[in-house]
Amino acid sequence: MNAYAKSADTYLTQRILGASPEQQAALIMEAGQLHLGRAIQYLTQNDPSAAARSFLRVSEVIMEASVRLDLENGGELAQNLSNLYAWWTREIMEASYVKDTARLSAVVQAMGEIRQAWEQYHEKKVGASSTSKPNFGEEVV
Repeated sequence: MNAYAKSADTYLTQRILGASPEQQAALIMEAGQLHLGRAIQYLTQNDPSAAARSFLRVSEVIMEASVRLDLENGGELAQNLSNLYAWWTREIMEASYVKDTARLSAVVQAMGEIRQAWEQYHEKKVGASSTSKPNFGEEVV
């Protein structure tokens, strides 16, 4: 691993460790977009072994997103995300087999939409907590 890759890994690790759960979910989607984008690029360059490595990374990303879901307490949202992640997995497997980059690009776009939703949720949560003012006599932690 070269020095640039090591510093990028260190930066990403710091970014993840300092992130809220919502930011972590967004970072997971960002990683999915990155690896699926690379897989599409490798498919168009006719590099099946590199594409396979990227598809493996994408499947690991989706698995990470799936295991983070709280299906017991997350209600309909968690179940819908679980179904979406399962669909992504099937879609990626089928589309990669026939080298359908348009279908793969649709998954990249969907990951971006979920990423954006997590980022907006985080901003809303942070904004709500920063605008609330303590009452006189309340302890501020």
